[in-house]
Amino acid sequence: MPKAARKQQKNLIQNIAAQRMWRLFELAKSECPENPERSRRYVQLIRNISMRNRMSIPREIKSRICKHCYALLMPGHNARYRLKEGFIVISCEHCGKEMRYPYKRLK
Repeated sequence: MPKAARKQQKNLIQNIAAQRMWRLFELAKSECPENPERSRRYVQLIRNISMRNRMSIPREIKSRICKHCYALLMPGHNARYRLKEGFIVISCEHCGKEMRYPYKRLK
């Protein structure tokens, strides 16, 4: 197989994987209030797809997943979002862990 064809096939596979991750994320968001275990399974499938294809999870999805227990974080449902000294602190109500993301304050 020529090098160009191989690269084109790899790009196609990665595009399909990204579409599947986004679709599973939408399903996980819709299932989270009624069926949290199904939502956790969808998040697990997102992680499996990203590892199998050796690609990172998109940032918008990654920031909504707990880094410790891999639960989908829904503000007001199972997660608490707070602003503290230049950081967004996200607390997972399922495992109790906190994740901190820096942000720049406007002065």
